[in-house]
Amino acid sequence: MKTPKVKDIAQQNVIKIDDHESIASAIALMYQENHRNIIVVSDNIHHRFGLLTANDLIRLRMAHVDFSQPISSIKYDKIFSISEDSELEHVLEEVSHEVECLCVTDTQDQLSGVVFYSDIISSIDPRMLLEKRAIGEIILNQHLKKAQVTDSTLNVIGLMDHQLNDCVLIYQGDQPTGIITTKDVIRLFGEHENLSLPISDFMSHPIETISYDSSIKASLDFIKAKNFKRLIVKDRDGYIVGQITQGELITRVYSRWSDMVRSNDAQLKEMNKALQVRASKYEELSVIDHLTGIYNRAKFELELSKEIDRVKRYHSESFSVIFFDVDHFKSVNDNFGHAVGDIVLQQICQTVSKHLRFSDILARWGGEEFVAILPSTTLDNACEVAEKLRYTVNELAFDGVGQVSCSFGVGHFEPADTFHSVILRVDKAMYQAKANGRNRVERAQS
Repeated sequence: MKTPKVKDIAQQNVIKIDDHESIASAIALMYQENHRNIIVVSDNIHHRFGLLTANDLIRLRMAHVDFSQPISSIKYDKIFSISEDSELEHVLEEVSHEVECLCVTDTQDQLSGVVFYSDIISSIDPRMLLEKRAIGEIILNQHLKKAQVTDSTLNVIGLMDHQLNDCVLIYQGDQPTGIITTKDVIRLFGEHENLSLPISDFMSHPIETISYDSSIKASLDFIKAKNFKRLIVKDRDGYIVGQITQGELITRVYSRWSDMVRSNDAQLKEMNKALQVRASKYEELSVIDHLTGIYNRAKFELELSKEIDRVKRYHSESFSVIFFDVDHFKSVNDNFGHAVGDIVLQQICQTVSKHLRFSDILARWGGEEFVAILPSTTLDNACEVAEKLRYTVNELAFDGVGQVSCSFGVGHFEPADTFHSVILRVDKAMYQAKANGRNRVERAQS
């Protein structure tokens, strides 16, 4: 079996826009082409390509950002590029269902296409081997976002402000009656709809589902025929039990496939290894902290490793890390109960999330301790962010509890740092903030 090159599988009909164009122009083009994402091209040699997504646009809208502003004025995700003559196994080292795509460049180093994770691993079809395995065995995401038909459209689409949340199920009472996805949001923005109207005016209905006991082959055929990004899965009694995205589905499929073809072809050994690593990692990690709705520690550690690797591999601008801890939180639990304590943590996370950029990673380290990764951010700028967060949290008023405060430690990833050393330095800074009186920001020592 011959491993294809990138140019053999890359999509050449790229939807792109220059970063000096307006956000509104990007929306118009995405709407016209019926795409959730658009490639952004920049003159910045350190940041040539980027990806503007429907989730980004939702967060901009919720933050009341003027869409007439140029795209260069906002933060969007960088995309790395790879030569169209690269072998497929080399691409697998760079892309996954989380790193959604890579830009493809020709011999003149010009943008010639884009390659998605699903394009790469779909280039070899294992479906005939999986006709007897049911989709219900591999559901990963059982925590679906839900809303009522009477909820305002703006509030509902605000639930999709993160890439892990790309659809909301709409209920009438306790019965699911419709769905809205990020593709629908592009249509709403493109047609300048009134977002104060109830979501029932814009949702898709009825919900198209697939049975829990359908084969994976049937599921792959269904998602291809419908051109869906996800499957909504119901059990034998007709109740919705979860969803699985296209990327998750293909990852699990190829985990099984790689077991079957391992060692059959020398050219596939490296690809097999990469596929197995990615599949096993995704299966083992639950990335969301279910109390607060933000990332958990496992996801933070994964993202920190990736950020360190990118800084060292591409010699790109480094990043900063913020640790913060809720002061005297034990007394909140002791005096008001754990249910109230949970509400305090949830509201703090919601507030902090609103004041971070799209590219920042916020996670719960454990208990009342939290951590954030700020890519391409200097120590001075990170300290300014931490001070703003400290002030904003301290201004919150909780029923019965009153005000609470947090102590912050801030550090910058230095050339001599390792995964553990940067965590240790920033953690020490946070505890120094506590030692110095709490409700303050301290810089980590180099």
